[in-house]
Amino acid sequence: MQTMVMNQSSSTIVEPAISAAGIKTILFHVQNDASLTERLDCALSIARTFGAHLHLLHVTPIEAFTVTDAFATFVNADIIAVLEDEAGKLRARVEKKLEVEDVSWDYEEVTGTLMTHLLQRASLADLLIVGREPHEWLSGRSPVGSLGDMLHEMRTPIFIPGEGQSQVDLFGPAIVAWNGSTEAANALRSAVPLLKLASQVNVISIEESVDRRFPPTDAPEYLSRHGIHADLVVRPAVDGNVLEELLDEAVISGAAYIVMGGYSHSRAGEFFFGGLTRSLLKSCEVGLFVNR
Repeated sequence: MQTMVMNQSSSTIVEPAISAAGIKTILFHVQNDASLTERLDCALSIARTFGAHLHLLHVTPIEAFTVTDAFATFVNADIIAVLEDEAGKLRARVEKKLEVEDVSWDYEEVTGTLMTHLLQRASLADLLIVGREPHEWLSGRSPVGSLGDMLHEMRTPIFIPGEGQSQVDLFGPAIVAWNGSTEAANALRSAVPLLKLASQVNVISIEESVDRRFPPTDAPEYLSRHGIHADLVVRPAVDGNVLEELLDEAVISGAAYIVMGGYSHSRAGEFFFGGLTRSLLKSCEVGLFVNR
């Protein structure tokens, strides 16, 4: 089952779009959870700023249609009817909101494997926006585990709004969490369109040892070549608590979002940013821009 609804709004854009920026297609995961409205408002604010197209994708997992007993797995017609009804109500609710917004958008409904469809659509998107809540029809997976799987497989940068965050002030301060890894570098590079708009960019290097090497200036130097001035902040982690130090910096600067690299190529090790990624995926009041 797959349906597509297209809309090209002709309303006047209140804020001028940033035509030179690199975010032009945003993939939005539609899910009927508690944060849907706030997450959609965040997506709209980003799309409006960049003049981007918003592609909304609602996936009904194939597992939701099936029932398994001791002998076989079969499709339940009553469940199909319930799912189709709920999907229709959700689409109507979202489209009603979008019809009065000043952005270009389309809405797609599919049935299948959630990760497969997200990966396929994200391959031609500049940004994927998701929430922290687990899919209501997928049991046995924690929100952190599902997001971790997504981040590990995805090559498109992911934006996760902060808890309760309904707007993203892209013209406010931003933080880059830097540890010199390939993942951190990939995140930094893909965040350049956003960082160009930020009023202040702080590159935060939190060292777990007081025996410091030379300051990690690679990130600010790279940003400077894009015309982005960034201040480098090098701090020791108090009692090894990198997460607390990073969030303290976010509060002090009033950051709208944090840019950071995700898990290393081997999630089993979770060296340095592995544990930090896991903590921030679980809970964070600040928006999170992640790539690996």
